[in-house]
Amino acid sequence: MSATRGVVTATKPAAPKPAAKAEAPAQQQPEIATRPKMISVPGKADLRFDLASDPDSEVYFSLGVRKSGSTMLHKIVNALARRNGVNSVDIPGTFFRSGMTVADWTKIDLRELVVPGNIYVGYRSFPVSFSDYPQFQTAKKIFMFRDPRDALVSQYFSDAYSHSLPSRETETGRKAAEAFEKKREAARATSIDEYVIKHAKSIENTLLSYAAMLKDPTCLTLRYEDYVFQKKRLIHKILNHFEWKFAPGQVEGLLKQVDEVPDSEDKQRFVRRVIPGDHRNKLQPDTIRRLNNILKECMQTYDYY
Repeated sequence: MSATRGVVTATKPAAPKPAAKAEAPAQQQPEIATRPKMISVPGKADLRFDLASDPDSEVYFSLGVRKSGSTMLHKIVNALARRNGVNSVDIPGTFFRSGMTVADWTKIDLRELVVPGNIYVGYRSFPVSFSDYPQFQTAKKIFMFRDPRDALVSQYFSDAYSHSLPSRETETGRKAAEAFEKKREAARATSIDEYVIKHAKSIENTLLSYAAMLKDPTCLTLRYEDYVFQKKRLIHKILNHFEWKFAPGQVEGLLKQVDEVPDSEDKQRFVRRVIPGDHRNKLQPDTIRRLNNILKECMQTYDYY
């Protein structure tokens, strides 16, 4: 009760404060049980691969071409897979870090590594030795490619300035790192126009080796130019193809990690310049004409002009 000018009034009790909303628990990454599998490469190294084994799941592959958005794709697929309880296995990356070349591991029978519950990532060259595996033929696959002329320009800057080196922890790794350093010196001593002409046939062969994926009903093909500025669309395309789930808020969070578009070009950075058509800015007109001739078959196959 309170008195005001001799009048007695009742004081309203203060309204109770609404209970604070409990914060939603942070979503935890699913636990994925894996088991180690060792692969021995005679005269090279023993390599460990951590594999999930889930008979209720499927086998998945994420494929790409070097300097064609493969690292971006790798990051996206790893995040989406983890949220869907699928384990990522990077066979090419594991061999690379140990100092072994693509030629080293494509000769090895690796079918015992391909089991349900895993997605196989990190491919920049077609996994030739896998093509006869039933697990590969029936697996759901995605494949990203890019205008080979832009890929060659990007490869030049990568070889000359930014490509990572194999680990020096083993003798094989040390020799491979030294070979990469010599490759870097050679790239820096070569003009970009000379470099792209020299390496054009190699990237054409890589693209042509993937040509069957363009008609494979199990494979979602992804043109780099269609998605480099549409990564949200890219994420949903992958989710739909693999029949995975990812909450809208998680998509936005993933975009913050992968939607990297440099404000200016820096040749020392791995993500140097993502704009399609960069070869027209970097190469002489005569070089482009020569490339168009060398790359004619793969440019027709992949509908580039």
